[in-house]
Amino acid sequence: MPFESAEFLLFLLLTLTAFWALAPSRTAQKLLLIAASAWFYGSFRWDFVGLLALSVVGNHLLAGVVCRRTGSRRGRWLAVAVGANLAALAWFKYSVFFAETVNDAVFALGLGAGLTIPQVVLPVGISFYTFQAIAYLVEVHRGSGPRAKSLVDFALFMAFFPQLLIGPICRGRDLLPQIEARAPARIEKLPLAVSLILSGLFKRMVIASLLFEFGVGDVFQVPENYTAAALWVALVGYTAQIYCDFSGYVDLMRGCALLFGIELPDNFNNPYSAASVGDFWRRWHMTFSRWLRDFIYYPLGGSRRREPRVLLNLLLTMVFCGLWHGATWGYVLWGAVHGAALALYKLLLDRRRARGEDTARRPTALAWLRGWAWTMLVVCTSRVFFVCSDLATAWVFLTRLCTPGLRGGGFSVLLLPLTVAGFALNFVGDAVRARFVRGSEALPLALRWAFWLAMFFLLLALRPVGVLPNAYFRF
Repeated sequence: MPFESAEFLLFLLLTLTAFWALAPSRTAQKLLLIAASAWFYGSFRWDFVGLLALSVVGNHLLAGVVCRRTGSRRGRWLAVAVGANLAALAWFKYSVFFAETVNDAVFALGLGAGLTIPQVVLPVGISFYTFQAIAYLVEVHRGSGPRAKSLVDFALFMAFFPQLLIGPICRGRDLLPQIEARAPARIEKLPLAVSLILSGLFKRMVIASLLFEFGVGDVFQVPENYTAAALWVALVGYTAQIYCDFSGYVDLMRGCALLFGIELPDNFNNPYSAASVGDFWRRWHMTFSRWLRDFIYYPLGGSRRREPRVLLNLLLTMVFCGLWHGATWGYVLWGAVHGAALALYKLLLDRRRARGEDTARRPTALAWLRGWAWTMLVVCTSRVFFVCSDLATAWVFLTRLCTPGLRGGGFSVLLLPLTVAGFALNFVGDAVRARFVRGSEALPLALRWAFWLAMFFLLLALRPVGVLPNAYFRF
């Protein structure tokens, strides 16, 4: 069910109407949202609902077992719980990759028959809700996060439809207190919710979809057909497209969640304003970045070890980040490039501190511009591995990217203003949304609704015929 479709709008309106009609009973509201979330998830494939239900019930029971154990037995049960989640994720996401890699090695060594390639369909959203379950289990074990008071509360925590498919990856402290609270009397932040929904629709339905329609994706499939200039424009255009796609989805879903009185954590903080790779990862997909820090980087030793080990920890964490995105060597290389860039950033930062420099001081305009250019170069060029279908295509792309003068196709002139618009949203989007909220609140109620509806129909008029498929659904 596409989020920009009439079907989703009808589903949202019906669920919202029933939710507020049940306002006196918080339990009834929770059960309604669980049923609506199951129906929403089943609209993609109904057998996925069974897997999600198994994850919900299994993790709720395992969390109870972990809490009842003490000492080393508590840690062993946590390992069992986390291992069960990772095993399920590995089967659906990595079994084909593993079998193909083994078969390639067997063929290269001339050892005969390899493994049978399993026929596995990747359930949409499994990476997100599995990582959310792992964070919940670990924090319950540590006592650093709340435990759900009932299976109903935990089911809504795991399956709440606005954050089910593509995050944000929520922690228990993000959602459980809101789920367990008394039923809200009204929508408290309606102007903010509407502004987020319109912002998300504009980013995804207009800017990202137009970038996609004007050929950004095609260039990555057959880079040998394009000039170096066209490849550079497509590379920067895709960088704008994926930001508008992903952050637009998050805006849209955060706005929808607010309509039910639940505030989801933000996932983006102007990431293309970052002047270092480290700052970029503090701003991009923030809930996932914090997950990597807390459950991969810190357990590896974080920054408490000797310098070579710290740099290795950064590299390993980002390789894991690449593997999380998908089971291909392109994703592994993408993660390795960011890991190496983070290690270099950490190394240079430590050298500056050793010289007595104040690294917390705001940089000069020239220093910021230099750091920003380097960061965007890493972010943009590494996405060649992220987008190209295989390493051979990525190599052709990178080779032609650095070889001006080659003949090939050009690019649509509309890509340039659309790319500028996509990047501009990173810098001014929050300020525009804040002004929208203040302006909406100043209008009389009737005019306010007329203004919102006018903005909605304007977006419908601006959108292209088709809306691009969400890039993060496959993760």
